Amino acid sequence: WLVVAHFIWLVTLGPMPPISVPAFLADVFTTGAGWAMIVLGMAAGFCFALAVLVTSVVSFPLLLDHNIGVPTAIVTSYEVFRKNPKVIVTWGFLVAVLLLLGSIPAFIGLIIVLPVLGHATWHLYRRAVTF
Repeated sequence: WLVVAHFIWLVTLGPMPPISVPAFLADVFTTGAGWAMIVLGMAAGFCFALAVLVTSVVSFPLLLDHNIGVPTAIVTSYEVFRKNPKVIVTWGFLVAVLLLLGSIPAFIGLIIVLPVLGHATWHLYRRAVTF
């Protein structure tokens, strides 16, 4: 991720570091190059998030539940995504929104959100994967 972010920085704003934080913010929010950096950064972040979601949506619960290897768990997770892409993308969006909402009140909301997401993930896995 850092390499990609650095590449996006170089392509959009150039190799020179900003003079100050206000100058950086002005470059980002008032220039076309800055907005290009935002859009490219968000697109790259989405791609990374989707890759993590696809490889891990059921792999971790599967590893806990069965004595299988990591490659098999990742392939199984990918197959679940391939068969149900809308459901898995919706699940990923729901997880992101709930984590954001749980983080707003000084991260205290995560006390409720994380166990609920863990429980829901387990049920998603049990419903999507049969051995």
